[in-house]
Amino acid sequence: MAVRVTVAGVGQRGCEWVRTVRSESGYELAACVDINEDVLQRSAAALGVPPAQCFRSLAEALGKIDCDAVIVATAADRHAEACELALARGRAVLVEKPFTTNLGEAISLVRLAEQKGLPLVVAQNYRYMRSFRAVRRLVADGALGRVGIVICQYYRVPHAIVASLARLPHSVLWGVGVHHLDALRYVLGQRVTGVAADSFTLPWGRLPPGASLRAMLSLADGARVFYSATYESSGHEFFERGQEFYLRLVGERATLHVFHRWLALCARGRWPRLVRRGPREVSEEHLLLRQLERALTAGSTPDANGRDNLQTMAVVEACVRSATEGRWINPQELFDEAEKFPACARRRT
Repeated sequence: MAVRVTVAGVGQRGCEWVRTVRSESGYELAACVDINEDVLQRSAAALGVPPAQCFRSLAEALGKIDCDAVIVATAADRHAEACELALARGRAVLVEKPFTTNLGEAISLVRLAEQKGLPLVVAQNYRYMRSFRAVRRLVADGALGRVGIVICQYYRVPHAIVASLARLPHSVLWGVGVHHLDALRYVLGQRVTGVAADSFTLPWGRLPPGASLRAMLSLADGARVFYSATYESSGHEFFERGQEFYLRLVGERATLHVFHRWLALCARGRWPRLVRRGPREVSEEHLLLRQLERALTAGSTPDANGRDNLQTMAVVEACVRSATEGRWINPQELFDEAEKFPACARRRT
């Protein structure tokens, strides 16, 4: 029997999820939801969704249609509300990144999902991109040896930022930083034990606060990560759709360079060699849907499950706290504190 899905939030990303659900065997679109009537009508017309499957509120949709899961693609600061409602009504959830904008809220949602015995998947799709999968494989196979230094840089030319992210402080962190930090944590397989971050906007820029970020991370095995991301770069407007990405991992045996889709492994005393990323048989979104389906039908634990993503949320919150307070923050201390008092953590942030 097909997994029936309601998509909450049908802006650009929500429309992509509708198309993905329709193209994935074993899935069926049950309904579309958006609080904005104009967005709902425009997206429904473009996607060919009949009026009977369109609703202005998730509560109304869940009360009138039969579905097994909800994909939450609302504005980032409304993720927690939609997730809580869906889980409380007994539906599995796949939520767009960021999981929430608050670690305490994320912990409460994970507890609710576990209490209800429902799958909760966070759509951190970057970790399944071919380049990151290749990096994870090389690290796990020991091709680099012990990794000691990681440098990750992301540049994008100034552009119109989605309104839901533009109204959040630290816009680049919530937009793309959460993707990269999750992917780095995933490929390295280590917990982050310390964060020092600085979030800012260039004085002549016109972007929202926090359009640039720099951060240093210490990992449990002693490795160090130097991360920077900005929406305020220029000079590469016509290259890779105005984006530039570089990742360097320095290990005992070799150094790995990643520049967009190109990977070069430089072993000690040997010529550099290009590394193939492997085939992209299906999209990252299809991989996430298949995780959700296996969780619903076979009871398996999704790789991108909510409890795992709490570590990413702790790192992101540590970046926010460090940038605000001007000091090193241990994400594990934030996590432990929020685990004990999630309601207090929700009120504080």
